[in-house]
Amino acid sequence: MKNRSVIPVLASVFAAFAITLLLVSAKAALVVFAGGIVGTIVFFYPYQGLLIYLTMTYLRPQEFIPALNEQPLMLALAFVLLGTLILHTAIEKRPMKVVNTRQSIFMLIFFLLIPLSHLQRFYLTGAQESFSDFLPVFLLFFMIINLIVDPKQLKQTFYLLFFMTLALSLNGILQYVRGYDIAGQTMYEGRIRWIGIFSDPNDLGLTILAFTPFAMLKSLDKKVGILKRALWVLSLIILIYALYLTNSRGTFLGLLAVSTMLLCKKIGLLRGLFIGAVFSTVALALGPSRMADMSIDEASASGRIDAWATGLNLLLWRPVLGVGYHGFTEHHHLTAHNSVVLCMSELGLAGLYVWLLLIVSSFREMILVQKIAIEGEYAEYAEVMQLSLTGFFVSAFFLSRTYNEVLFILIALSTLISVFSRKRFDYKIHLLDRSLLISTFVFMILLIVVIKILVMI
Repeated sequence: MKNRSVIPVLASVFAAFAITLLLVSAKAALVVFAGGIVGTIVFFYPYQGLLIYLTMTYLRPQEFIPALNEQPLMLALAFVLLGTLILHTAIEKRPMKVVNTRQSIFMLIFFLLIPLSHLQRFYLTGAQESFSDFLPVFLLFFMIINLIVDPKQLKQTFYLLFFMTLALSLNGILQYVRGYDIAGQTMYEGRIRWIGIFSDPNDLGLTILAFTPFAMLKSLDKKVGILKRALWVLSLIILIYALYLTNSRGTFLGLLAVSTMLLCKKIGLLRGLFIGAVFSTVALALGPSRMADMSIDEASASGRIDAWATGLNLLLWRPVLGVGYHGFTEHHHLTAHNSVVLCMSELGLAGLYVWLLLIVSSFREMILVQKIAIEGEYAEYAEVMQLSLTGFFVSAFFLSRTYNEVLFILIALSTLISVFSRKRFDYKIHLLDRSLLISTFVFMILLIVVIKILVMI
């Protein structure tokens, strides 16, 4: 794989083939030429292929550029990346990260539980469809933890995801100002959104929230020059304003949780909680218009409580593996509006436990990385992930986003930060730590009890 001189030769071949196809179809010629160039780059530089895949996941040109419409580009690129990954690891004689990290083990188990939730009642079609539906998310996680092989690539990925998030935020602001964005997408009931997996304002809000802590920490970093800090502050303002325009109550609560947690880290627990409470009170009063509608008597809140009650009943009915992936709406006219409720009702206690293990193990490892690294990039990335996972989880408690792609991107990044940190600072962790397994189980029971109490109020 060291000989790169073949790249221009292959590019010339694809160009000649594309010119020939122009006589038949311009669209086919464009697809062949672009696909050939991308495929060649991916084959020799698989990490660059991952960056292309992540860019397409966020910006989604395949959904609004006519020449790319109805082409299975993402799936094709994913399989090319996987094939290249297997080939490169075999040639370089390095192991793939399949079961050598906690998160990869938990992710594999979680993926298997999804079709198993249907197979338990011999619903083969449901098992096949659920396997196919979650496969892209699993492949994305698998590719991230295997194609990023050093801290430099991790840093590049961090910045790429941040700037993709910033781009979506600017596009949302454009949509609000002009009425439509670069893809022609319009707002939904006065709320900005993007396309594809981000067509729901709540999903766009979660995506923006995921990397808002990065801008927060950079804006507070005294080691960053004045001009760069000003740019980070400007970026933070853009992200928060776009988050405001999504008018998502769940993600706004997540932002308040992130802000309070950051205050506690910077000025101490008690003072941070006090100032965070004051700030949250003011922010709720001035926040998105839908925040003013939050009350037990409000129709949407009442609907959520009913959905949570249904989720508890479904858990009692099928406690081990649930009623099946994406099966909640077969038993209730609305979605669960709570990722915990959705997970425990569709995948049972087994699915909920593994899902929480993914989040809790990542969060705990990030605390450990920050403690050992003390300062520097590892500590910074670990703190960003702590804040991002906290914000996502708080938001997800009021949204049905159990299987959201952004969550698994955060978990994959946390996995890599932990792996590279262990190599850099020479320490080890147990794959299946008893305290992790017990504390996560206790956390799961507490969450179910809290949901039960909220239903009873």
